[in-house]
Amino acid sequence: MGASVTASRHAAASSGERLSLGDFVTGAGAVIRDAHLRYRILGDPDLGAENGWIVVFHALTGSTEIEHWWGPVVGAGLPLDTNRHPVLIANLLGSCYGSSGPVDAPDFPALTTHDMARAHLPLLEHLGVNRIALATGGSLGGMVALAFGTITPVPVDHLVVFAAPAATSPQSIAWNAAQRMAIEADPRWRGGRYALGDGPRAGLAAARAIAMITYRSHLEFSERFGRASTRVPGQFDVEQYLRNQGEKLVARFDARSYITLMQAMDTHDLGDLAIAGARIRSRVGRITGVGIDSDILYLPDEVRVWVNAFARAGAVAAYREIRSLCGHDAFLIEFGQVGELLAG
Repeated sequence: MGASVTASRHAAASSGERLSLGDFVTGAGAVIRDAHLRYRILGDPDLGAENGWIVVFHALTGSTEIEHWWGPVVGAGLPLDTNRHPVLIANLLGSCYGSSGPVDAPDFPALTTHDMARAHLPLLEHLGVNRIALATGGSLGGMVALAFGTITPVPVDHLVVFAAPAATSPQSIAWNAAQRMAIEADPRWRGGRYALGDGPRAGLAAARAIAMITYRSHLEFSERFGRASTRVPGQFDVEQYLRNQGEKLVARFDARSYITLMQAMDTHDLGDLAIAGARIRSRVGRITGVGIDSDILYLPDEVRVWVNAFARAGAVAAYREIRSLCGHDAFLIEFGQVGELLAG
C-alpha cells in the first residue's frame, strides 16, 4: 500500500473536531508545541446539561470512530444511549488519528496515561461539561479512565474500567518489549524517522502478531483453529490468522504511535492505591472494575486488587467479570455482557 492510500485512511479516521491545547507540558516536563486533540460527539450536546455526558477512552489502536469497535453498544436506545446522553470520545494524545503524536514530530516526547487523561481536561472545559454520567474504557482506555478518575474536576456518576490494572506487570511489559524489538529490527524503522506510509511494515505486522497472541486465549485458539492447515498450503491456520491481523494493522496505523502508546501502557502506575482510591472517592460516585476470566495480558486478579483497595479507601467500588473464550479482547467482542455492564 502506497503512502497516499495510508495517509488517506489516517485522514478518514480522524474525522471530527479539533481542539488546540497550546503548548502541552507532560508530567516529565517535556513540551508538545501547539498540541491538539481530535474529538467527536455522538448525540445532542444539550442533553449533557440534563442527563450528563458519557466519556469514552479508546484502546491502543482505537480511534474516535467508536461505532467501528463498540457499534453494538453505542447509539439510540443502546447501552450508551445517544437519545439520553451525548457521547464524547477524543483520539488519545500520541495516537495517529488526528491528535498530536509522533507522526507530527519525530522528537515527540514520552507520554503517560496521566498525560493522556489530563489532555482531556481542556476539552471538557471547552465543551462546558459539568457532569459526567459515565466514563469508560478498556485496556489502554481503561488505564486512562483510571487516571482520569483521580484527577477529573468534573464529577463522574459511574466509572467503568475494562481489563486494566492499576500498574502494568513485568510480564505485560515483556510482551510489549518483544513487539518493540520486532519493529526496531525492521530496517525501515530508521529510529522512527520515515515518511508516512514508508515505515517498518514488516516489523509492525510482526508486532501485531505478537500482540494478538496476548489478546486471545489458549482455549479460543484451540477451538477456532486447532492444528488445521486449510487456508494456505503448508501453513497452519493460526499462523495465517496472525499474518492477516498484522497486514490489517499496517494498513491503518503508524509504528511510531504504536510504540509511543505501548510505552505509556508500560509506565502506567497509579502509585499508592489508598491515595488513588481516596481521590477516586472524592470525584466518582461509583466505580466498577471489569476483569475477563480468560485474559492473559491483564489478569482478572490485577483488576480485583485495585477494586478491593479502592473499597478499603472508602470508594463505592465493585468487581465484575466477563466470561469468554476470547481472552483480553472480550471487551471488544462480548457485546451482550459489555452492554449489561454499561447500561443504566
